[in-house]
Amino acid sequence: MEEHIEQLPYADWVDQDLLTRDLARSLLDTEIEAENDRIRRFDAGERGGDLIMTRADMQRRVDAMIAIRDRSL
Repeated sequence: MEEHIEQLPYADWVDQDLLTRDLARSLLDTEIEAENDRIRRFDAGERGGDLIMTRADMQRRVDAMIAIRDRSL
């Protein structure tokens, strides 16, 4: 039996997009912070299972995430 999905009588795409952008920005901020922490640990000489990239690759990843986040403002 197919589940009935109630459709709203009005469009809410604008609000939905704003919430999605805010959530995406928040998730990017969290991941940027985590990657910067990995870079700090790498620079301190730590090694481990989550430090699998070169420092240059980690920095490129941070730079790309910052650029994406800032474009969505």
